[in-house]
Amino acid sequence: MSAETILEDAREQVRKIVPSTVDITSIDFEGPLVVIYTKDMEAFASGNDMVRQIAQGLRRRVDVRPDPKTLKDSADVEKRLREIIPEEAQIQNIYFEDDTGEVYIEALAPGIAIGKQGAVLNEIKKEIGWAPKVIRAPPIQSKTVYETRAYLREIHDDRKDFLRKVGRRLAQPKTEGDNWIRMT
Repeated sequence: MSAETILEDAREQVRKIVPSTVDITSIDFEGPLVVIYTKDMEAFASGNDMVRQIAQGLRRRVDVRPDPKTLKDSADVEKRLREIIPEEAQIQNIYFEDDTGEVYIEALAPGIAIGKQGAVLNEIKKEIGWAPKVIRAPPIQSKTVYETRAYLREIHDDRKDFLRKVGRRLAQPKTEGDNWIRMT
């Protein structure tokens, strides 16, 4: 059983759980995650347990992201994000990853930016259509943290390719038989 057949089984399980009205554009491995790209982020953000059911069925972590073709303009989205997220969260920076549809929100109080049981995040998913990721901003400006995060954004494409390769290798079944090595 190859990684492709495991991926095809994952696609079938996702299609069984997700209603036919929800448009799923692609499903792929990214490291230990199964990433689902969809044109309808509202269906996954509406508070139902679809993502949890998919994760339990696949026995893997699942990440739902919007299809990059359906994303809104980042300038308009940033303005709307600052309106949705309470000012007590103290947003420091907002970064956009256009190819994955993720928006990274750097806040001093990430708990407030997330909301109770992810209420604010679900509202962001419904209204703007991007996949929000909230990260804690350092309380004191740190050049090390800033440069590390900038480097991660810079090598995002290489990292994504690497994670896809690792995900496919993780999905491969174990080889059968004895795997002995003799060292002298």
